[in-house]
Amino acid sequence: MMSPPRGPEVHVRTRRELEDAGYGRRAIERLVAEGTIIALGRGYYATGDTPAAVLRALRHGHRVTCVDALNLYGFWVPTSRGDHRAALRSARLDIAPGCDVVLHAPILRRWPDPHPVLPLPLALEHAVHCLDADGAAIVLESGLHLKLIDASAVQAATASLSQRRQASIFPLRGDAESGTETRVRRGLTRAGARMRSQVWVEGIGRVDLLVGERLIIECDSVAHHAGVEDFHRDRLRDLTAHRLGYTVVRLTWEQVMLDWDHTLATLLAMIRAGVHRRPRRRG
Repeated sequence: MMSPPRGPEVHVRTRRELEDAGYGRRAIERLVAEGTIIALGRGYYATGDTPAAVLRALRHGHRVTCVDALNLYGFWVPTSRGDHRAALRSARLDIAPGCDVVLHAPILRRWPDPHPVLPLPLALEHAVHCLDADGAAIVLESGLHLKLIDASAVQAATASLSQRRQASIFPLRGDAESGTETRVRRGLTRAGARMRSQVWVEGIGRVDLLVGERLIIECDSVAHHAGVEDFHRDRLRDLTAHRLGYTVVRLTWEQVMLDWDHTLATLLAMIRAGVHRRPRRRG
């Protein structure tokens, strides 16, 4: 099938796009009958590679937005319940029982274009209104780090927020290498811990966070360090760090995103115990 006009590739085409690519009515009907494409109604057709959230949205006449859209655009996104969608005022809003759907305001009068995923600026604006402050910071910092957006895009996405809401999200950094790093840094900063981000430590290399003089915190993403080589390289770094007098804590995605309260309490207990300070020599 032909490429969509813009946005992430979600393997969805309109009838007009199929016709422009040379598929007549009978050819389209044959593709549907063979199971090569899936008729979703309202002139949309999908394939077996179409993300499930996109299929569900189009079947209701909706579009994908917020974290579901940003995930398709390549952002790091926090966990969030339900399908995040936008709808037209003229669309049916009755959702089947048991469906967990978050419909984002404002209800649109018309779609910006035929793509089933809302344009990035609009999806980003929906996200910063929908998520808590840390979640909004995660998506914005990931966009900056991955060069999916720039400072002007951040300003545009947050312009409609109240000053209090903006203050809870800013300041942002563009060097956080994972959403977990963003959450850990922000949580420890609010608790009063002093740290540096993306620090080069002699003999070890760059570390995610250095608290005080000797507590290194490494924040793994959901897809990070999955291979055997990565696993062994990280453990060698940790061993070297211990030899040089550092304490290393390596946090998993689950510990940060799914069990954050317990993880934060544990980190703060370590800091209160002074593990981030070098032992003082006695006279």
